[in-house]
Amino acid sequence: MKISKFRLLCSTLIIFMTIGCSNAYKLQKSAPFQYSRAYFQYWTSAIKIGSSGINFHIANLTPDNNVVVDSVFFRNLKGRLIPEKGKYVSQLVKRKPISEGHTLMTIAEFPFKITNRECVVSYRENGETKYFKISNLVENEGVYYENGPPNKQ
Repeated sequence: MKISKFRLLCSTLIIFMTIGCSNAYKLQKSAPFQYSRAYFQYWTSAIKIGSSGINFHIANLTPDNNVVVDSVFFRNLKGRLIPEKGKYVSQLVKRKPISEGHTLMTIAEFPFKITNRECVVSYRENGETKYFKISNLVENEGVYYENGPPNKQ
């Protein structure tokens, strides 16, 4: 009798955990925004600064009404997308400068299974956070910043 109650309890917990986890990061089949292309480029700074990361761009991104573009998930990194000159950009810092402890900034439990040429964009539509995957990202030539990358907040 005790074993069957235990099994029932375990089964119920597994079902609730599966339902809760699957809805947390559900990818949408279509996006409420248009864009022309998405691309990225690695950057590094001088050894005395020691930081590195990725500049991420989504060109000509136009969100629908009631949609606010928020963040990008890419190669175990997450960064806020900021509108700038007709596109949205994010500076994903992979390693902090030596003066800030040189910490690796990757996400330990990355919430999406995506390839190196894919990203996930998070956005809010009518107050609800949703996610959309973009594939076929283009890699541009890397950049070297002698005095560290420009500060993008």
